[in-house]
Amino acid sequence: MREVTFDSSLQNRLIQYYSPTVHNLIGDALYLLAKPRETPLADRFVLEASSRPDPAPFTLLSRLTDKPQGLEPLDAAAECLDHMAAGIDTTGDALCFLMWELSQPRSLCFQRRLQDELRRATATAPPVRPGGSVDAAGFDSLPFLNAVVMEGLRCFPAIPMSLPRYVPRGGRTIEGYHVPEGTIVSCQAYSMHRIDMDVFPEPDRFNPDRWLKKDGDAERKRLFFAFANGGRSCVGKHLALAEMKLLLQGVYSQFTTLPDLSMTPEMMEMSDLLISSRPHGQKCLLQFLPIKQDDRS
Repeated sequence: MREVTFDSSLQNRLIQYYSPTVHNLIGDALYLLAKPRETPLADRFVLEASSRPDPAPFTLLSRLTDKPQGLEPLDAAAECLDHMAAGIDTTGDALCFLMWELSQPRSLCFQRRLQDELRRATATAPPVRPGGSVDAAGFDSLPFLNAVVMEGLRCFPAIPMSLPRYVPRGGRTIEGYHVPEGTIVSCQAYSMHRIDMDVFPEPDRFNPDRWLKKDGDAERKRLFFAFANGGRSCVGKHLALAEMKLLLQGVYSQFTTLPDLSMTPEMMEMSDLLISSRPHGQKCLLQFLPIKQDDRS
């Protein structure tokens, strides 16, 4: 599993936005160190697809452009790209760290429990396609699969950056402190998931079991910030959760994963790129060992 969406051009764009004069002076040198990313193939594909008449009826694009109240092609393309960015690249980042953690000796017990739950679900529900896949209508209700995904997103949020907001008119009192209107405040998922150890004991420990307890469930969900909260929360949340569960179901129904011998813990330290997280070594190599049929019984 190799990270293919790594983009080091953020520094270039930040300088260009906040200090255009400085960027004009050092732009050529900066281009060598942090080359701006070219328009990716996904952008071009969506723009071309949105400009075509009569999209296929089963697609999101068809629903977005359906007249008389449908969006214009460019607006529909922007909406599609938002969903792709919010629910695809970041999903890969989160799965990268989660599958690495599940492959560690300390977490193999959780991987075995996940495999057991998926095996039982496959045995009691007819597959929707070859390969023993769980019925799509039922996989989303598997409690331990859900716990693994929630704990992965808690420990390894794909978006570690702070999310700034303006304090609305009249100001607000936050934890006993009055904050005047117009002030920029922010919080970030990585800290929100660790700051209250009454809600998340041993916050740096990967422990899916915490999501299976009824006590404190409301507080855990209230502090869960991987997708932010409120009206500005991630539009790709449901797509991302479905992707993560389907991929984990597909992998751990058939394989046991272990770290590749070439990998070191230092290579998997989280590299904070402000907008998204990546392994410091820019790769995550795992061994996929097929589960033997007699192991499934």
